[in-house]
Amino acid sequence: MPIGVGALFDFLSGSIPRAPALLRVLRLEWLFRLALEPGRLWRRYLIGNPLFLWRVLRQRSEMTRRR
Repeated sequence: MPIGVGALFDFLSGSIPRAPALLRVLRLEWLFRLALEPGRLWRRYLIGNPLFLWRVLRQRSEMTRRR
């Protein structure tokens, strides 16, 4: 069974730098990673995440209408 750990192993090995402390405090480390690897991460962060949120909100509204 796969376990999702994100970039944890990359951070621990030092192969990918962590975002500056201010970006981590503001919960914007994803933006720093997008700037480092735009070719690999743009689809995940700019299309995948909003699509996921849209589906969650749509399902939630459907559930409230059924009540």
